[in-house]
Amino acid sequence: MNKQFNFSNHIFVIAAILFFLSCAAVMSPPGGPKDITPPELTETLPKDGTVNYKGSLIELQFSEYIDESSIDRAIHILPTLKTKPELIYKDKKILIALPDSLEKDQTYIVVINRNLADENKVKLAQGIQVAFSTGDQIDEGSISGKTYHSKPSTVHLWRIQDEFDSLEFFNRIPDYAIDASDDGNYEFKFLSTGKYRIAAVDQMLSGSAIIPQRMTYGLSWINVIDLKKQQKINNINIRIPVHLGAIVMTSAEFVKGSWGRVTFSQKVNEFSNKLPLSVINEDSSISKITVFNDPLDAMKLNFILGENSSNYVSIMTPGLIEYKKALIDSGIIRIKMDTTQDTSNITILQPNSKYTLNIQPDDIVPLTVVFSSLVESNPNSFNLLADTTLISFKTEIASPLAVNIYPTQNWKPRTEYVLNIDRRSLTPRYGRSMKDSLTSIKFKTSDYQGFGSLKINSAKEGFDDFIATLTKFEKEKTVFRTLVNSKGAFNMERLPEGDYSLMFFQDIDKNGKYTPGNIFPYRPSEWFYNYPDTVKIRANWELELDTIIMDNTF
Repeated sequence: MNKQFNFSNHIFVIAAILFFLSCAAVMSPPGGPKDITPPELTETLPKDGTVNYKGSLIELQFSEYIDESSIDRAIHILPTLKTKPELIYKDKKILIALPDSLEKDQTYIVVINRNLADENKVKLAQGIQVAFSTGDQIDEGSISGKTYHSKPSTVHLWRIQDEFDSLEFFNRIPDYAIDASDDGNYEFKFLSTGKYRIAAVDQMLSGSAIIPQRMTYGLSWINVIDLKKQQKINNINIRIPVHLGAIVMTSAEFVKGSWGRVTFSQKVNEFSNKLPLSVINEDSSISKITVFNDPLDAMKLNFILGENSSNYVSIMTPGLIEYKKALIDSGIIRIKMDTTQDTSNITILQPNSKYTLNIQPDDIVPLTVVFSSLVESNPNSFNLLADTTLISFKTEIASPLAVNIYPTQNWKPRTEYVLNIDRRSLTPRYGRSMKDSLTSIKFKTSDYQGFGSLKINSAKEGFDDFIATLTKFEKEKTVFRTLVNSKGAFNMERLPEGDYSLMFFQDIDKNGKYTPGNIFPYRPSEWFYNYPDTVKIRANWELELDTIIMDNTF
């Protein structure tokens, strides 16, 4: 009896092992050099270009084993099917089980994007499109262009069904969605005749409907793309802005006592003198406030209450509108007054020992001294030395948080300076003065900033709303704009040396800035053209570019 029981156990174990081996993932043998060769599509059934297709299964044969976890995000059928097809991985094949809802006389595309990887995580070298048709011909229309975005992007395309769909198309999943290449290029192939609308989004949002209030997107300057039979439309270029829509107030707080700070979603320092900001008490009375820019963060505004307020107050702005466009949205935030007693010491936030002041040969750039809290100071609070030489200077109160120091004679380049601050001449509004009676801070100056100029003749003539913009390649991007004259020419003087990108756009709304458009109500973007090469500005040189021929049209 015991022998029979043990024999049965052995049979069960052997069967379990065989079942496990049959279910194990197919793997290539280990060993050998590291595989860096991307997988390749070697065969498809049906073949690319098949017409009158009546089947329900597509086979994709690859040159090597595929990472199964990469398949779902990499393979799609376009136009998007109502029922998502089933993807089955077997050996080096991927099988696509189609639903029974294929339309008649429709060209379909199997899109394999670059998310597909082999078992060693080596991704596809480039995207692949395989076309088949349920009718007697393959549609050959195409739409192509380039996206401009700081991150990987996806382009969405909708075939407009009727007048209502032309307004609400973005609320549904796009009919076509393809990833742009690393340099932003994209192409929709095998398109049928019809009217289309297009948008580009971050690749993380690929294939989804667009929620205008929550998503950043880019639009073309063409209102509707009217694609004729077998037509190929090029240069449908799209810029995805860093931010879309109006600036919003995101938070507010009391820092110390009656000193508060409001944070916005984007930079607001250029609007501080225009933006109405008020403090509303619990009894609906309005307190007078003083508003000033934050010296270190352009997304923040500081305020000081001029009188006592209730325990809770509301920070309110009606927003700001220019050229019939909302630059800053209205908003209101309720916050609690700070009633704690501050016993901390004031510190110097800027400069510090690693600080370098960027200087110019023709203008005296101020050294901005930034305090950690509100303070009153006078010229006796500071002295300035280069080596052991005392430097003559004047001061300017920039705000309750900052003081500007201007030397009588310009700064010397590549020189170490010492700033001494006497705490006896500082009067803090809250807390205590600096911990040490005398604080010494070393900082350096840069080389003198060099300047050059740019002269350009473009092929676009006869427009009075044509603007050129130069954007410097740096973390804090500096932008220079100029109006191009009716002959298509312009000069830009006194440009800091460095590398720049050059863009032209048609300023339709006359606000001096590129407008990326709006998806609802639909308004296309302004026409633009990105010069393909880096513009290098050298000190004391005038750069003259040959006539720029722009390969896209208004």
